[in-house]
Amino acid sequence: DQIQIGISGSLKRDMTCSPYIPGKGYPVEAKNIKKLLKAKDWNTMRIQAIGNAYKVWLQGEEVMTYKSGSAKEEGPIGIQLHGSRIMGIDYRNMKVAELP
Repeated sequence: DQIQIGISGSLKRDMTCSPYIPGKGYPVEAKNIKKLLKAKDWNTMRIQAIGNAYKVWLQGEEVMTYKSGSAKEEGPIGIQLHGSRIMGIDYRNMKVAELP
């Protein structure tokens, strides 16, 4: 499972903060992204994964909740950029915290 940042290659629209689930696509779409997302500026995104429950906040506002049927209890955390398109990614102040 993954949380999208940016334009979906298949849907050709911004799916930031929405979950992409292999075999299911985007089962839910984050809300208020057009209002909250700052183009060409820094954005604050918080992702929480507890068991199979995901929550995402953008600029401090909760924009998505989802319970996945395929979530794993453990696994890597990654940042992926598809190289077949002209794009880039910048990030700063990335933090990972273990939840109780």
